[in-house]
Amino acid sequence: MIGEHGARLAYPSRVRTVLLERARVVAAAVFAAAGVRRPGYVVTGGQATPLAHFWATSSAVRTWALAGTLIPALARSDSRDRSVLLVTAGLVQLGDAALGVGQHDPAMTTAPAIMGVVHLLSARALGSGAER
Repeated sequence: MIGEHGARLAYPSRVRTVLLERARVVAAAVFAAAGVRRPGYVVTGGQATPLAHFWATSSAVRTWALAGTLIPALARSDSRDRSVLLVTAGLVQLGDAALGVGQHDPAMTTAPAIMGVVHLLSARALGSGAER
């Protein structure tokens, strides 16, 4: 992904990474909407408790706020904006994963952890060798 000495990705790889990031962000926003609509959907056991509803709603608010800024940033060529937002999204996802660990819930842990790591790796890949 990243060449020697942090060289940025070649143009086709950057485009592919940006498109995959957009797809991940859209998928997260859709998943958040599904969680708000059916809070028990994402919780192991399918119990739509008030806590599940609160978690789904608060997660959706964070996801939609990040998606609303990240999707346009991914369309721009300024890699610094993209990298900052991807790092922010990655840290939020890792925070959600930590909450899932605290709840002993693999469904609340696995996807956010994977998405968080991928966002951080994408930020590094897209941000190295920033365009001037």
